[in-house]
Amino acid sequence: MPPVFDEEKCVRCGTCVRDCPAYILKIDKKEKTVPVIIEEYRDECWHCGNCRISCPKGAISFEFPLYTLV
Repeated sequence: MPPVFDEEKCVRCGTCVRDCPAYILKIDKKEKTVPVIIEEYRDECWHCGNCRISCPKGAISFEFPLYTLV
């Protein structure tokens, strides 16, 4: 599962986009949007957590299906 962005906490700084080793995130700073996953690379997320760790506001989480946690 790709990262989930909390729109309330996100300050649109782009740190997560910069720190993603798979380059699957993008942000439109002109439109002040929350970072999004580039659709054609959606399955390329490594679940490394770099985006979550680098987020200064804790606005990123991962939601894994229950069957993957067993």
